[in-house]
Amino acid sequence: MGKKVGFIGLGNMGRGMCGNLIKAGNDVTIYDTNPKAMERYAGKAHMAKDTMEVYERSDFIFLSLPNSNIVEAVVEPFIQKGMTGKILVDTSTSYPPSTVKLAARIKESGGGMVDSPMLAGPEESDSGDLLAVVGGAKEDYEKITEFLEQITKTYQYMGESGKGHLMKIAVNYCSLVQAAMFAQVYPVMKKYGLDEEAVYSGLNNEIFDNWVFQFYSKRYVSHDYFCGFSLNNGIKDLSYMKRLFEESNVPAFVLDGALDLARVTMKDQTAEDPLEFAHMGRTMYQLFGFEN
Repeated sequence: MGKKVGFIGLGNMGRGMCGNLIKAGNDVTIYDTNPKAMERYAGKAHMAKDTMEVYERSDFIFLSLPNSNIVEAVVEPFIQKGMTGKILVDTSTSYPPSTVKLAARIKESGGGMVDSPMLAGPEESDSGDLLAVVGGAKEDYEKITEFLEQITKTYQYMGESGKGHLMKIAVNYCSLVQAAMFAQVYPVMKKYGLDEEAVYSGLNNEIFDNWVFQFYSKRYVSHDYFCGFSLNNGIKDLSYMKRLFEESNVPAFVLDGALDLARVTMKDQTAEDPLEFAHMGRTMYQLFGFEN
């Protein structure tokens, strides 16, 4: 039997990482607030009744959660009880200053924390082809590399606590702003006579051909906006970067435009119909009069 591993948060990204940790032979304990998310691992992992059961059964605790507030709330009881002999691995996209403070508290409690957010999407999570940027004390990082081998294609150590999350915020800022840019370019070109396929063909070259371009452009061209990355999470990630600008008293010129488009798109969201980040494309088509 492999290492005693806990996994909390089995959403679009967490489910694949968790599945690959199970496939690697680890003794995995899982928890999610949605019981249906846990059902796929029935008979393959121990299904905990709450997060504290994950804590009790695990030496390495992985988190894949929506934001830093939730991460802090989940981890607080662990710190209160003591983290001696345990390492927390936060794969979420969390706010870097929050991570630095949390890591210091976990260290005082006797444990270690590694911030290891993931790049790419749900398909890469399922296939084990994620890219990880990692922060934390070097000795803690070295203790989790065997798990990174199991869930990623490649990983890069960025430095002390918070540096992984800082790099992830930079990556998401650049990629989400690109997504907003492409959401705007297709409808405005269509308005003036170049249809989506023609624009895609013209941009699909060595200058623009990257993962972000392909991932979002294909959705804007097909008008099928499901992408496995929620509008809520996109706004959250951009807002984290916005906070870094604000705390430095520097305007976030390009970022503000992307946030504005995302927030206009959010007006169409309902509890019954949560939107994807790629729905910004639909919003732009609507503004140009192409979609209801």
